[in-house]
Amino acid sequence: MKIELLKAVDQELEMYPEAFGGAVTSEEVTQAEAKLKVKLPEDFKKFLLRYGSGAIGEAVVLGLREAEFVSTPSFVDKSLQFRNMLPQGYEHFVVIGVDSAGNPVGFQYPNKEIVIVDFILTLAEKKL
Repeated sequence: MKIELLKAVDQELEMYPEAFGGAVTSEEVTQAEAKLKVKLPEDFKKFLLRYGSGAIGEAVVLGLREAEFVSTPSFVDKSLQFRNMLPQGYEHFVVIGVDSAGNPVGFQYPNKEIVIVDFILTLAEKKL
C-alpha cells in the first residue's frame, strides 16, 4: 500500500478503532486464499494483516474480522455467496465490499482490477 494511503487509514483507525476488525494472522489469510482458490493481491493482504476489515470514510472494506461499529462480514463468505448467485464466469470473483445498491465490489482473479458488478443486470443475463 502507498504510504499516504496507510497514513490516512491509520488516522481513521486512531479516531475510530471500533470501525476496524483488528489485525489477522498470515495463517488466516492463507486459509482464506485456499478456501477461495485464489492468491490475494499483496495490498489487500497487507490491509487484512494490519486492519482485519474496516470502514474508511464512506467505504467499507470487508475482511476476516467483524468490526464493532459497522457491519463487515467475512469477505470469504460474501465471495462464496455471490459466486453462487452470479452467472458463469464469476467462479473466481473476490468480494471486498458491497455498494449501497447491494452490488458486489471486488476483483475477478487473477485480474486485480477492482470492479462493481451490476447485480440486477448480471442476474438478468444469467436467466437468459
